[in-house]
Order: sequence, then C-alpha cells, then structure tokens
Amino acid sequence: MTNQNLQDLFQKITDKGFTGASGFKIRDFEEGKVTLEVAPKEELTQFLGYVHAGVVTGLADHAAGAAYASVLAGGRSCMTIELKINFLKPAQGETLAAEATVVSAGGTIGVIQVNVYGESGDERTLCATALVTLRAVNIGA
Repeated sequence: MTNQNLQDLFQKITDKGFTGASGFKIRDFEEGKVTLEVAPKEELTQFLGYVHAGVVTGLADHAAGAAYASVLAGGRSCMTIELKINFLKPAQGETLAAEATVVSAGGTIGVIQVNVYGESGDERTLCATALVTLRAVNIGA
C-alpha cells in the first residue's frame, strides 16, 4: 500500500465515530511521523472553557496509532495497550495539533511519542505529552 493510500484509508477511519464527531483531521502523514489536528468547538470543552482532557488524550492516541500504522506491513493495524499522558498547560487555541513520532517499531509492539500543542496564529504552546504503546494486529482480527 502506498503512503497516499494509507493516508486516505486513515482519513476514512478518522472520519467515523468519536474522531469524526470531534473533527480530527490529518495535517501531515509520512512514514513514522503523523500530525493530526482539531479545531476546538464548544462541545469539546470542559467547564472552564478549555478543551477537555479526554479529547486531548483521544487526539494523542489516534495520532500515535496513525504513526505506528504508517510503518506496519500491509494488512496490519494496531491497538493501544498503554497510554501515559502528562498535561502541562490548559488545552486551548484556534487549533490543537498532535505530533506523533515512532520511537520503536517492532513487528508486534510499537512505542510512540506524542506532543500536543495549542495553536493560535504563530503561537504554539505545548499542552500535553504522551507515550503510547501499541500492539500490531491483523486487520479483521
């Protein structure tokens, strides 16, 4: 499968369910490194007006899955088995961007580092960092 085919497939997956309802989109997609983004809307905020931690975590998790999937053999996908996230600042801005980079890509287990930024104009603020461990699975398994 070509990188463009994989990106197209991943965007179709992203357009469904929680990620689709939240408005997650692919910004950059290359082998071993993926950036997803979301434009925060009121439905995604908590009581103080910041983007809810669950949305930030979901964005980081989904970006990690895309990054690991980008290095797996055709016919394979992945599922999260562990996720550790540290929230550094309130998540806010015109856009949130999750930059995921493969740290280790074994045939069965992958480890991905994800940084989530709040962006407004030219300003970027690191609001969360995550380390995600995923298990490769055969599609349909």
